[in-house]
Amino acid sequence: MKAYYYRMVQGVQVKAWLALIVPWIAAVPAFAQTDSDTNGTGTSHGFAVSDGDTVKFGKQRVRLFGIDAPEKGQPCDDGHWYPGPLATKALVAFIAGRPVSCHQVDYDHKNNRPVAVCFAGKDDLQALMVGAGWAWAYTAYSDQYVDAERQAAARGVGVHAHHCQPPWEWRALKRAER
Repeated sequence: MKAYYYRMVQGVQVKAWLALIVPWIAAVPAFAQTDSDTNGTGTSHGFAVSDGDTVKFGKQRVRLFGIDAPEKGQPCDDGHWYPGPLATKALVAFIAGRPVSCHQVDYDHKNNRPVAVCFAGKDDLQALMVGAGWAWAYTAYSDQYVDAERQAAARGVGVHAHHCQPPWEWRALKRAER
């Protein structure tokens, strides 16, 4: 791979080995801090938790693969409980100041963002969210987290302890109301 360019600086040829530098920079993991140097939403050092199924590395939003967490304004229990902010806090807590790495597996063209499997240390963040009941397995795209959802529902944790509609159904109803 010879992706480099030449530039003359005071008669000396300088090579910028982009083929080596760019992949190396892309491979360096982003670090997520969630202790005292954050604003309470998991924001630090260019990393942020946007909601229960989305993180940001700088300006780049990344959708967590195979799960769908409750939306910020999505009500449960006939409008008496709003789990979206709690799902966001759960994701921040699961990260717990550890390095976050994501491996892109798809691209969401509608929302112009990568879809990735993300880990805090070695822990699968998607599995943690679904297993704790803070997200549903998003079976329209993957069945990878279906067993974790079944177990969470059987334990009655998170959204499964309440009368909640899956977010994809809630969004469809909101679109139909417009």
